[in-house]
Amino acid sequence: MARALRATGIALLIAAVAAACNEVGTNPNTPVAIQLDAPASPSVLLGDTLRDSLGVAAPLHVVVFNFKNDSIPGIPVSFLAVDSTGSVSVDKSLGVVVGHQLIGQVLVVATAAGLQSIPDTIAVVDTPSVMIPQDSSRDSVDYSFAGGLRDTVLTLRVRLLHLPDSVAVPDYLVHYTILHPSPFNNADSTNVQLVNPAAQAELVDTTDATGTTQLGLRITPFTHAFNDSIVVEVSAAAPGGLPNKSPVRYVRRINIH
Repeated sequence: MARALRATGIALLIAAVAAACNEVGTNPNTPVAIQLDAPASPSVLLGDTLRDSLGVAAPLHVVVFNFKNDSIPGIPVSFLAVDSTGSVSVDKSLGVVVGHQLIGQVLVVATAAGLQSIPDTIAVVDTPSVMIPQDSSRDSVDYSFAGGLRDTVLTLRVRLLHLPDSVAVPDYLVHYTILHPSPFNNADSTNVQLVNPAAQAELVDTTDATGTTQLGLRITPFTHAFNDSIVVEVSAAAPGGLPNKSPVRYVRRINIH
């Protein structure tokens, strides 16, 4: 939702500038809007740099627009962490984020040609040591056409902890993959689908304050008999490799008759 609001705000700004181009000119190299892209991860590990889902260092990224809504390359950009505690540092010109102290969310912004981006947030968290399943690894659901079929959601939660003190790791990306049946399209809401608590299709979740994910498997009744298992793998990456017990594999047997 925040990303959509940011994009809408930029579009409105550019439209307004285009309507008044006689005041700002029509030079395609003149910046009129700036967008700070969502960080590659909602958190940075303590003592590490911000990384993407593959573990590759991922500096903050900015796009500067002209009045035509075209991006302008080569505009000098400055990055800043709005953090008086020194928990997070951001290289002013490169956008490299480093976590120095555990803290909640810190605002980061970018500026270019006198324009300031809409802020985004980054948290500093401990490296996850272990992934713990929060639901039964195997389960089954029975449906009967005669009994009246209805949608149901089976929870497939995991929890990330930092050891040895068992501290929850919040704001951390966790990936869900449906291994069977394969290939699988999570966009098909008439079949089975991984969803968030708002019933929206999702394959990546961010851990909450307790280090827990909230995705579930929604089963929409088939129009035909079906007897098979849905296999879902849940994993999280860390710079030194996967946390202990990651990935977690959930197997849900679906019987529709």
